[in-house]
Amino acid sequence: MITATVDPPAEDRSTEQRRTSVRQVVHSGTEPGGARTLHEDVYDGHDLWCRPDGDAPFSYRYRATGDGRVSLRTSSVSAHHGGVLAPGRQYLLAWSVEGGVVLDPDREDGVTLRPGVPVMCPAGRPFSVAAPPGTVHLVHFDADFLEAVAVVGGAAVPVPLAFPAAVPSARLAPLQRTLRELAGAMLDVDVVDGERAVLDLRLAEAVLEAFRPDPDGGVPDGSVATLERAKAYMYAHFARPLSTAEIAAGAESSVRTLQETFQRHEASTPTAFLRDLRLDKARIALQLADARETSVGAVASSCGFRHMGRFSGAYSTRYGEHPGETLRGQRRMIAVAGTPGRTRGSQPG
Repeated sequence: MITATVDPPAEDRSTEQRRTSVRQVVHSGTEPGGARTLHEDVYDGHDLWCRPDGDAPFSYRYRATGDGRVSLRTSSVSAHHGGVLAPGRQYLLAWSVEGGVVLDPDREDGVTLRPGVPVMCPAGRPFSVAAPPGTVHLVHFDADFLEAVAVVGGAAVPVPLAFPAAVPSARLAPLQRTLRELAGAMLDVDVVDGERAVLDLRLAEAVLEAFRPDPDGGVPDGSVATLERAKAYMYAHFARPLSTAEIAAGAESSVRTLQETFQRHEASTPTAFLRDLRLDKARIALQLADARETSVGAVASSCGFRHMGRFSGAYSTRYGEHPGETLRGQRRMIAVAGTPGRTRGSQPG
């Protein structure tokens, strides 16, 4: 038996386009095939397996609560299970209740989770997992959001982040306190808009402080496909002018192969993908910025746009509002938090 419930958004977006949509999704069942299908869908997984113990009853349950920036998730499976996960442009913080989960068991740098100790899952590439029966808690961060928070208060542009998998317990303690403090509110679908934005920002800052990523993480390893290498190159260098030939070189392919790959897998072109990437980066930067300290033009330029008219038109078409409205809007997290000059290392009041 499989059951799935989806709570409605905490607000009607048709009445206020710019409000935050918070959802809770719950899946549960008693068939191993259902658990495999769930992880294939949620994590773009493959080669997944699940091995119930003899005649023992089998069950699984998965819950996810959050918005487009941050979500809290819990996965419980009553049997040994594993496979390859490819969560895409997300950063995953994970900890196991029972311990014993192994990330990348076939690699020399594989990591075994200890009970209750958070680790950062590999980012920018697929990774394998082998897990005993039990429960795993996760926090999913949208990559654009976390990369933007990492450079708030500075002049650097967001780039892919290279996190260590594990850090000393002394650095984890403040993060664990923050998780305990924020979990109740973050699991409440009625906490939306400015209050939700503050929670997202506080948790992002706590993770960045605990794991202290190298901001020059750059391109994932060379085993990824041409498409992923091209995307990674654009993520790392979107702020400066990029030609199709340069992107192809970064993807270790010819221009023709690159174009054919994007057409086949994305039904698009490298240039269109780069434009949309820059627009997404600009939107998050505008949401995080303080209108008293920056301008639409400065944000657009930092995200690789050179023609303000074209930027404004493309932005309005994609998001249904002018970039100036986003900059002045109530969703600006820094202003909502009441600390316009806040940087990553500061503590919320």
